[in-house]
Amino acid sequence: MSELDRLLKGRKYISVDELANILNVTRDYILSKIEELERLKLVKKFSKEFDYIYPGFKLKELGSLPEEKIFNILKSYPGNEVPLSELRNKLTELDEDDFKAGLSILYNSKIIDFKKIDKTVYIKILRRELDQEMNFKFQFVKEVLDKEGLKIADLDIAKKKLLDQLLKRPGFFKIRRIKDIYIEITGDYSKIIEYLESKWITSLSPTIIKKRLWIGRKFKPYDLNAEVYRVYPGRAHPMHELIREVREIFLALGFREATGPLIELSFINFDMLFQPQDHPARDMQDTFYIKEPSYGVIPYPELIEPIKKTHENGWITGSKGWGYTWSLNEAKKLVLRTHTTAVTVRALYETGEKPDKIFCIGSVFRNETVDYKHLVEFMQVDGIVIHPNANLRWLLGIIEYFYKRMGYNKVKFWPSYFPYTEPSLQPSIYVDKIGKWLELGGAGIFRPEVTLPLGVKWPVLAWGLGLERLLMLKYDLNDIRVIYKNDLGWLRKLSVEKGV
Repeated sequence: MSELDRLLKGRKYISVDELANILNVTRDYILSKIEELERLKLVKKFSKEFDYIYPGFKLKELGSLPEEKIFNILKSYPGNEVPLSELRNKLTELDEDDFKAGLSILYNSKIIDFKKIDKTVYIKILRRELDQEMNFKFQFVKEVLDKEGLKIADLDIAKKKLLDQLLKRPGFFKIRRIKDIYIEITGDYSKIIEYLESKWITSLSPTIIKKRLWIGRKFKPYDLNAEVYRVYPGRAHPMHELIREVREIFLALGFREATGPLIELSFINFDMLFQPQDHPARDMQDTFYIKEPSYGVIPYPELIEPIKKTHENGWITGSKGWGYTWSLNEAKKLVLRTHTTAVTVRALYETGEKPDKIFCIGSVFRNETVDYKHLVEFMQVDGIVIHPNANLRWLLGIIEYFYKRMGYNKVKFWPSYFPYTEPSLQPSIYVDKIGKWLELGGAGIFRPEVTLPLGVKWPVLAWGLGLERLLMLKYDLNDIRVIYKNDLGWLRKLSVEKGV
């Protein structure tokens, strides 16, 4: 008796995936066989949808629950008391909410207690062994991570009850509904086995005819309704599609697009934006300086004196400036631009005091350590509005409209600080799938120290944001490096309705 014989005997239903595993063939091959079996009235094909539990972006990133990470560190301590600040420094990968949640769970499970001596809070380790309930939870989480998808219907009552609790924690787990294809056995199962195990001739060749290999074998009939192999035509990269989408939004609002050089003068990248020459953003560890040539020619020599005076004493802007001796030599240094605001501030000066709406999309560079959320090169969009009546309400309206067009209907703003805008604000969007507000980009009204040296007295609205963060949200990515890895498997899976 074959393995397939043992599998089918006495069964009424079986999944296509199970059959494919037994026969060691592809799913598509089994589906093509089933079409003929249906025609022979030996089986009926049907599908059922099941919910599967998968690790969310936080669980993938952390590799375990916050309480398990905290417990694993605590149990390795030689003493029974640990300063809370020391523990926090060892768990920088946890955000504040998850760190507090993990501590709370361990406290409620009587694994830890809190103690305060003077102004220092200590964690008291009550026991270093997990109880049955906590151990069961950690084992279940490991199972979800290892198997990358558990059918909820197959879970026992205890695991289903635990899952109900875990699903209340945003970002750690997600449910995906998947369609499974089954066959119902309606005829003689021995004929089904014979058909599935038979070797059909699927294409006729001269060799088969010459060597008479067709004798005793069957030719597979044509089936015009059978599923076919996927075809992967050429398609745009998702970042190009996002850029196109962002561009269309601003063009529809009447903006014009500006471009500028990737290698920029410090004068334009920093000084024209009222960033002092001793600002941390100019340090070698944050900015890429060009080695050869190291210096360039300032294209707007008429701006040197007003910008110098603005930095040193405020000039006619009403401020005191930064109170240092400004260096022309420092301003001539060439850098890889650190933001696309360098393009919009060029456009502001060249446009002058007349109504205009300008945006720029392009690459910017930061001297960062590459990890799951940082790149040395990334895409940014910047925009400005020049108008005598421009105000903060206009700015809020433009940004809110932009995010709503991108699919985020809840937008709010927080006061913030940027060296070249006042007032400054931080837009936040509510992301339904993770149940959380996220800060994206920065905005404000250019300070007089930026506009007056350029000869512009009108208010100028300004904003900017990185596009990779939007793309990560759109495609449920938790590692920014995936975007530019050119992983064909990932690129092929991207659905058309998501924009590609």
